[in-house]
Amino acid sequence: MAERLDDIVGMRSMDPADLLGQLNAFPDQLEWSSGVNFPTIEGGRNVVICGIGGSAIAGDVLVDLLAPVISVPLVVSRDVMLPGFAGKDTLAIVVSYSGNTAESLDQYEDAMRRGCRIAAITSGGKLEEQAVANSQPLIKLPAGNQPRASMGYLLGSLALVIQRAGFGKVHDELLAAAPALRSYLDTLSPGVPSSTNQAKRLAKAMGGSVPAIYAPRSVRSVAMRWQGQFNENAKMVAFCGEIPEMDHNQLVGWLEGGNGCHCRPVMLMPAELMPTVRRMAEVTLQMLNERGLDPVFVTLPGNDLLSNVLQGIALGDMASYYTAILKGVDPAPVTPIKEFKARISH
Repeated sequence: MAERLDDIVGMRSMDPADLLGQLNAFPDQLEWSSGVNFPTIEGGRNVVICGIGGSAIAGDVLVDLLAPVISVPLVVSRDVMLPGFAGKDTLAIVVSYSGNTAESLDQYEDAMRRGCRIAAITSGGKLEEQAVANSQPLIKLPAGNQPRASMGYLLGSLALVIQRAGFGKVHDELLAAAPALRSYLDTLSPGVPSSTNQAKRLAKAMGGSVPAIYAPRSVRSVAMRWQGQFNENAKMVAFCGEIPEMDHNQLVGWLEGGNGCHCRPVMLMPAELMPTVRRMAEVTLQMLNERGLDPVFVTLPGNDLLSNVLQGIALGDMASYYTAILKGVDPAPVTPIKEFKARISH
């Protein structure tokens, strides 16, 4: 296995679409938003980020980053309609990388009906057409990527909109964190051998099992991102959950039925935790180990919330990519999703 992960030529032959290049461009994509001229948006008293799948996860990241400081409600809506409270004081940021995602377009129409302040983020499609027709603020992203490999474009653009709406300096903070993210990604590159490459080691640890990825609420988005990337890149079943919520339900399943399910718990821990949550996480890890469930424990890279989230996402991205290589599958195509979208369009 180690030889396959260190065979750069063989790895690239399995990735003809160069998903690896798109994942490694995460910090470059973040910095792309520094050149976007976006207007000030005034009057929003709550923010709803409307999207689904790879176009919504950036919203979850911003919720985690802003939760300790933002003074207004900020939620992600993965639905076909907005929450009941949404109205004329709502900033609805509609996100669809393709611009043709059914759920996002339905939410756009709902935001129009409710008289929300609307901003759109897309690479084109119907969402761009409607935003232009209605003279609404729009960030047009570079096209040609997989949505899940456009995290930097989506995250940077969302942060810019939220900052221009007057809610903190999260966009500036993301741009300042990009160089450290780039340096960390260098340590995970294919040229770094398995013996010292954290992402390659994780891929080998998680292969052959169904990972259930847990994180505290403060970095829940990282666990969500890991799940999605293992689903789509490695073509494998994966789940995610939160600590301590899992201690009040899923822990029973693990301790009394986990040995026969070919599952493996993966625990993601940030640098900073409230004492109560830290103790709960420690006890959870002890109990899982005592039952022989062999949890994978990951201390998220970085020394603060922002670096934990950004570098933790990069680690999961690369680990899922290397898992695909170990399985001998092309990490880029998502054929079942394309089939699903084709079926619902008829």
